[in-house]
Amino acid sequence: MVKDGKEKGGFRLLMSPWTESHSELITIFKLNDGKHLHFARVEFKPENLDTAYLVETYKLKIDEERTPAWFDEDMKEAVTKKMTAYIKSIIVSGDVQLLIGGQFIVAPSAKIECAHTMVINAMCGGTVNYIRGGTVNDISGGTVNYIRGGTVIKIQEIWDLVIKKIWPAAKIVEDTRKSK
Repeated sequence: MVKDGKEKGGFRLLMSPWTESHSELITIFKLNDGKHLHFARVEFKPENLDTAYLVETYKLKIDEERTPAWFDEDMKEAVTKKMTAYIKSIIVSGDVQLLIGGQFIVAPSAKIECAHTMVINAMCGGTVNYIRGGTVNDISGGTVNYIRGGTVIKIQEIWDLVIKKIWPAAKIVEDTRKSK
């Protein structure tokens, strides 16, 4: 997030659905910090990704040794409120025909027909019928019925997942399957 007096609340959240890396975000948004901090590396996440669909489990954290002087309690509260609204907006529960582009968290009750060119930060259960391109960061249960042709899926963590069919042209780039 960067301090920005023109924006409501006095700050802007700088995010990308394709990365959560602070160094990559700094590069994307061409940020430069010197003696006086103009941005803060904030994280808003649950203690355990198994509960990523429960926004009340999230905590705000500054991910750097020093904190900008302008990042006071009021600013923390405003950032927490804005991040809570964002997380709520990307949680998928219930029946969904298509997820395309963007960033999502799949709740245990979700049934997704097709996920195409997207990022699933956490799959906490549920079912995805087809995945066609994208990134799945953390899976702690659920079912993926098909990973279809031409798809490259990068899976970082898998716990208790059933994959029914990976089509020949599809490829899992990184598979660190673990069993609980």
